Amino acid sequence: LEGREGQRREEEMSKLAVAVLVLVAAAHTAHAFHAGAMLPLRSQGRAAAASRRASLPVMQQQSSGAVMDRAQDVGQGQADERKAAEKLMQPCPLTIWGTDQIDVIEEQNVLKASELPEFPLYVDKPADCTDEVAYFTANKEMLLEKVEHHGAVVLRGFDSTKEPQGFEGMWKSIGMEACLDPLHSVAGRPVVSGKAAVYEAVNKPSRAKFFVGMHNEMVGKRTVRRAAFVCFKAAEKGGEFLLTDGRRMLRDIKPDVLKRWFDKQIRFSSAELPMGFMDSLGPLQGAVEPVMKAVLGAVVDMKVDFDVEMFWNRVDGKRVIQAHAPPQRPVIKHPDTGLPTWFCNVHSHSATLRDERDGVLPETTGASRLNKSDCFFGDGSVIPKEDLAHIDEVTRKNMVPVLMKEGDVVLLDNYRTMHGRDVFEGTRKHAVTWFK
Repeated sequence: LEGREGQRREEEMSKLAVAVLVLVAAAHTAHAFHAGAMLPLRSQGRAAAASRRASLPVMQQQSSGAVMDRAQDVGQGQADERKAAEKLMQPCPLTIWGTDQIDVIEEQNVLKASELPEFPLYVDKPADCTDEVAYFTANKEMLLEKVEHHGAVVLRGFDSTKEPQGFEGMWKSIGMEACLDPLHSVAGRPVVSGKAAVYEAVNKPSRAKFFVGMHNEMVGKRTVRRAAFVCFKAAEKGGEFLLTDGRRMLRDIKPDVLKRWFDKQIRFSSAELPMGFMDSLGPLQGAVEPVMKAVLGAVVDMKVDFDVEMFWNRVDGKRVIQAHAPPQRPVIKHPDTGLPTWFCNVHSHSATLRDERDGVLPETTGASRLNKSDCFFGDGSVIPKEDLAHIDEVTRKNMVPVLMKEGDVVLLDNYRTMHGRDVFEGTRKHAVTWFK
């Protein structure tokens, strides 16, 4: 009886979610993610970004016309693949934030006096290697030690990793255990092969000119420990995989910025839904607001596997309801090595930095229509633009482009190493498997 009652409640909530989405569609507007009520609006930032676009490189001044995405980008054919992935893998592990008692200035001084290892480390297929599975099996301890020591290892010249099954054989041979994508609960990433535990990287045509900023793969509550990115087909132009060492980030950030950010913490937005129709309700608006907030909160709690809070706000003068995550420290101690590292997704999540990089992008599809985050200090105050510019400068200084060829694999320590992707032309087929 309890099972049937639970199923009935879930069906009712799903119907309610559909009704909400119909209302959202009726609003005829789409916005990016941002912080909650009583927090700074993004309209001023957007206006400033628009004034800066005239000076952007030509490749960033993109047309806003529609771009045709693929079937998997809009969820077609994904149900069976997602079910296969859920049968094969456990959920992404919980984030290990560790202690908040870190003297970030002292740790930075230690780093400045230290010699950091090569980043990333390149490992080429040996000329005498005739059995790649045997090679990976025999060298699994060495490869995992190199990932931990260097932060990232690039495997080049291997043939078995040119297709999903061979790629799966590689990571199984070195003893890694796959887990679900941190955003699996909201279908944030297409599944290439559920049986082989392979997710698609950001390859969709409508996001070809979207620069994927540097980030660790996490949603606050959940974080993968390691990742393996593979190239099944390189783009005709561009599309380099990008890496940034969190230890070098911690070393190079200005001490005053580092201390301020650590003390104030960083808060990331998580969702924004257009609710323009609310303004037409007149005197009923005050009564409907708490009901709508409760309904959306319940739907979100059912569908997502990370902590969010719902708030009303206005963006560009239009009514929206927003969600954001709890405050996070931008520096943590690595759960395995105990070494401090920069662990903060501001470079990818800041609306200011994103608007400066990307200009006007084509309309996209699927979860990407809403997945445009923003960030601010933990108390809701605005992060100074000078701070954001500095973080961008330090990130780009330490960013390493990796032009991957078919079969190349990047193994990375996700707690230490940030990743991203440059803009591209043509067809790009990169994929990833996450690990516990």
